[in-house]
Amino acid sequence: MTDVADPGAEPAAEALPFGSAEILAAVASARRVLDAGCGGGRLTVSLAQAGADVTGIDTSAERLQQARRRAGDAGVALHLLEADFNAPLPFPDAAFDAVTSRLALMAAGDPVATLRELRRVLEPGGRLVTVVWASLPDNPWFAVPRQAVAAVLGDERASFARAFGRLGDPVEAADVHRAAGLEQVEARLLRERRTATDPAEYWRALAGENGHFRRLTAALSDTEREALADEVQARLAPYREGDHLSLPRTLVLVTAARLS
Repeated sequence: MTDVADPGAEPAAEALPFGSAEILAAVASARRVLDAGCGGGRLTVSLAQAGADVTGIDTSAERLQQARRRAGDAGVALHLLEADFNAPLPFPDAAFDAVTSRLALMAAGDPVATLRELRRVLEPGGRLVTVVWASLPDNPWFAVPRQAVAAVLGDERASFARAFGRLGDPVEAADVHRAAGLEQVEARLLRERRTATDPAEYWRALAGENGHFRRLTAALSDTEREALADEVQARLAPYREGDHLSLPRTLVLVTAARLS
């Protein structure tokens, strides 16, 4: 038996988030960049560090405050604004050379309408780059722990992140970009693996970076914690490779352009 760790430990120093390097490369020449659904600003800060004048929008005032702190720590300036990409954006036409969106488009109420609005604020010749998680079967790093939660705590407590995997097929993702009037659309899968020495370390890292698992862990009773630890250990067993666990993570990266 292993332990589902308490969430109190500080996470390790953050690395560039999965998929960010490809986004940065795709918009490397842009001067004015909009990061739509910027969250806590990890990609947003990286774009600014690469030399762009970056505007980040998000619906969460708390996450925007995190982005401000992160920018201050990094010594870069960001324009941060509370705004919803499900509604008309508070920017004129062709305001940006590039638009990025990492792990946000899958939560859009109408992805085509959202992409159409992002296209509006993109100047002709500008690039748009989006990243979403691929389907749940392609992401056991997330799906398997959530299945363990459902088995022990019930479906309701495992119902978080329902948008995970939406638009997770490259063909579907490309189609919604084309439907929004974007051109030169290309979609591809990005793959990596999450590793850990044991289930306790795996869960600790997961709760450290993912708010859904962090909040769930903080609310566990001692009895629930022990039962969940046993379930997580059993479900992660097929992913053991030698002396460590290794679980696939897969993203869909879409690049597109506004040509006119």
